[in-house]
Amino acid sequence: MNGTERVCAAIRREIPDRIPTFEWFIDETVGKALTGSDHPLDIVERLDLDGVNIRPDYSKRFVSPEVFEDEWGSRRQLTGDCIAAVIAHPLADLTRHLEYTFPDPRADHRFASLRRAVERFGDSRAVIFNVRDGFSDLRDLLGYEGALMAPLAEPEACAEFLDRVVTYNLALAEHAVRTFGVRIIATTDDVAMADRPLFNLRIYREQILPSFRRAIQGFKALGCLTIKHCDGNVLPLLEDWIQAGIDCLDPIDPGGGLTMAGVKATYGARIALKGNIDCVGTLCTGTLDEVREEVRQRIAEGGPGGLILSSSNTIHRGVLPGNYRAMLETLRACGNRAASQPAI
Repeated sequence: MNGTERVCAAIRREIPDRIPTFEWFIDETVGKALTGSDHPLDIVERLDLDGVNIRPDYSKRFVSPEVFEDEWGSRRQLTGDCIAAVIAHPLADLTRHLEYTFPDPRADHRFASLRRAVERFGDSRAVIFNVRDGFSDLRDLLGYEGALMAPLAEPEACAEFLDRVVTYNLALAEHAVRTFGVRIIATTDDVAMADRPLFNLRIYREQILPSFRRAIQGFKALGCLTIKHCDGNVLPLLEDWIQAGIDCLDPIDPGGGLTMAGVKATYGARIALKGNIDCVGTLCTGTLDEVREEVRQRIAEGGPGGLILSSSNTIHRGVLPGNYRAMLETLRACGNRAASQPAI
């Protein structure tokens, strides 16, 4: 099997020839230490990962060496790690959101990274297109406080704006599918803390879930498999997400109290799972033997079918390169069909 076949089989809860792996991001310093290159596609190829995560491209206008403004009008500060932090938000009044113009979802430069990945890998590796399902765009454009208050203070404007956001992300996804043959859509909107969701469940279900459901069903209508990422304790939301149509959950966050064994036992017959080698603990401070043992445990708990083994978020700058290498080597040794236990 090639990477695309492997990842798709896992998401469909089938048993591939080996358990696949890919990451949302790999920090360039970690990648270079392991492969000699800091280019994302080189790193994926040289580590022989089964997939690559690609986000839409937005042009940047630097206002200082560390701060830039993107096409949305958000100001972001470089952090030294994979993702720049939003420090200024363009939307001050949600009730006037119709005055705010979104970037063109079909602009040619929006898909430059996707084009390069598809041209380089074809079907040999899964090219996962990473868009949003509602809340993250609300948060980045309005700010965290405003986004958390919007469903309570301005429910009608919030619903209208989320509908615009979903329409925008569906347009991105449609172009990616029609033009580049994308088969897997991931959404990486975080709506939970370590102990609970960000929202009261009633408010979430009334104000946020309808847009999420529309996004997931729209991706499915395009013929795509879907991966939902959210850190934290997502268990109160998971049944709603499954009913909305997600195919796979990431990252089964150990920091949120989730375990691979527990989520697999309860939901493994309905969704695939991605994760969850601890990228805060084991991959940063563990010994090589501790990394290897955690990988073996996750394979036994979550595999062999319906599992994409990965870190519990990203391979960030704090991850020890040797530990990530040990994770991959152990997966290759223990995650093939012959070495795995029967499916749960």
